[in-house]
Amino acid sequence: MQVTKSILIQRALLGVFWVLGTVGFVCDELVTDVESLRTYVNLGCDAILVLLGLMSLRHRADLLSIGSLLLIAITSSLVFNSLPLMLTINGLRVFIGAMFCYPIFRYFMDEPKRRERFVKAFDKSLEMFLWLQIPCIGYQFVVYGAGDHGGGSLGNWYSGTISMMIYLISFYLIKKRINPKHFMSSILTNYKYVLLLAPTFLNETKISFVLLVLYFILLVPIGKRMFTRALFVVPVMSLLFGVGYMTYKMTYQGEVSNKSSATVSPDDVDIFSEEYLTEYVLSDVENAEEGVEWSIDNNESGLADIGRVTKFLLLPMFEEDNPGHVPLGFGVGHFKGGTKMDHSEFFEQYEWYLMGTIPYLIHIYLQLGVIGVLWFIVFLVSLFHRHPVGCSVRDLNMQVFLAILIVINFFYIENMRDPIFCIVLYGLLAMSWLPDSDSEASTD
Repeated sequence: MQVTKSILIQRALLGVFWVLGTVGFVCDELVTDVESLRTYVNLGCDAILVLLGLMSLRHRADLLSIGSLLLIAITSSLVFNSLPLMLTINGLRVFIGAMFCYPIFRYFMDEPKRRERFVKAFDKSLEMFLWLQIPCIGYQFVVYGAGDHGGGSLGNWYSGTISMMIYLISFYLIKKRINPKHFMSSILTNYKYVLLLAPTFLNETKISFVLLVLYFILLVPIGKRMFTRALFVVPVMSLLFGVGYMTYKMTYQGEVSNKSSATVSPDDVDIFSEEYLTEYVLSDVENAEEGVEWSIDNNESGLADIGRVTKFLLLPMFEEDNPGHVPLGFGVGHFKGGTKMDHSEFFEQYEWYLMGTIPYLIHIYLQLGVIGVLWFIVFLVSLFHRHPVGCSVRDLNMQVFLAILIVINFFYIENMRDPIFCIVLYGLLAMSWLPDSDSEASTD
């Protein structure tokens, strides 16, 4: 086969996917001596994604998106906050996925033959990636227990990211194989994709229970017979939910319960109780800083995290301490550094707040302010309207599932800063636009 430009981009993209998707586990568990090279590997993959994005640019809207986000980030960082140039360049890496991933996938989807070849190869990689999580998360569960170490092939501390990726990929692969006229038989025939969700119950990720419900509800084709069909999946969903909950409860290590009381036994923890959920999302606002610093001083950095709701409630603190940063934030670069480059002064001052999981909305706001938040909202909404050439038919269920996961990311976790997650998210978003029935094949 002649290596054309599109084949070169395809191979490079899949190469980046596999490197980013496995380097964490390799460095953490298999070849720990190369951990120091991990930063350079990630940097190299970022550079390749930028290059592939530039090579794939075909549409004015994509160019406008990249240019406008760069303008906001540079204005905020270099002009408004006077941050060092190298800190700004390094900080821009957290937005590489948002700027360059969608144009790459749109490039493949724009042309029929190119699209067919790429989708086949990408689907194969996605399925292999799902199977890989079984031994990886299984090993992490045996060695570390059901905790944040269960990031699968992504490595330690990526439990939330890998769980969401597993649900995204499994939903995409089974959804395209469902025949609406033979709904239940289609699910039974493709049961392996449902079973591949199992690792998500071994890594202490609470959001998996929400994703499980969404998964089965949105597998049902949206239409007049949706309610009737939903009656068939409720028993299956309930069974898996029950099995998942019992597995979770048996393997739960009491990590979060230890935050509130050392006397609480893991067996007594009910993750659906009002008390537990309140403790999980809403920690002590007034003593948040002291609580985190106490955990760090007592070598319990794994517990040094603040509830998601608490982090939102504490946002006015930044404006009180540093007036005038609401429009453009504090510039980029505060969520990078610590390995080959020093942390920013902003990070050093608010490390107690920035530790642990940061909802993506806060991640954007602190760096790019309200203007950056509005940019991301407009950008993401536009992707549900800007379809590739010859692909104007919506996979409505897929797009609803993706939209809900984006909202969850905004208020719960910061997966969308990671290129490996962006490759899956923006890739599936591009492929949620189905080919027109009269689309004609053309040459590459």
